[in-house]
Amino acid sequence: MVDVFGIIPIGQHGGRRPGAGRPRKGEVRPPKPQRPRNVLNSGEHGYLIRRLARDAQDGCKDAATLLQGWHDGLITAHTAGIEMNYRQRPEPTGRGSENVAKVRAWALHRLFNPRPDKEKAPPAGANGG
Repeated sequence: MVDVFGIIPIGQHGGRRPGAGRPRKGEVRPPKPQRPRNVLNSGEHGYLIRRLARDAQDGCKDAATLLQGWHDGLITAHTAGIEMNYRQRPEPTGRGSENVAKVRAWALHRLFNPRPDKEKAPPAGANGG
């Protein structure tokens, strides 16, 4: 039953634990295994990209658009995560530039509203100008 659910069985209690205590004379301490990071609370963008890919596979057009924008280098994973409400942007401290927000907003606008091809665009002056 343990193998069916993929649960690693617990070993017998007691005895020497590997990596515990001071190494014996002439013994080399093996490196401690790295703890897995809690990806939900980390600043790692890999979690955001994997979540965007999963949602894009499930049929979310916005996630697919944001994922493509990240692959093209138009936006960051952090911006895509904020746009999909996976995380929140920190409160402004008043020390940043307004222009960065404008650049980010313009990049998102261009991502969701791409320019039409020049071949498909109406001729100049056709829009009443």
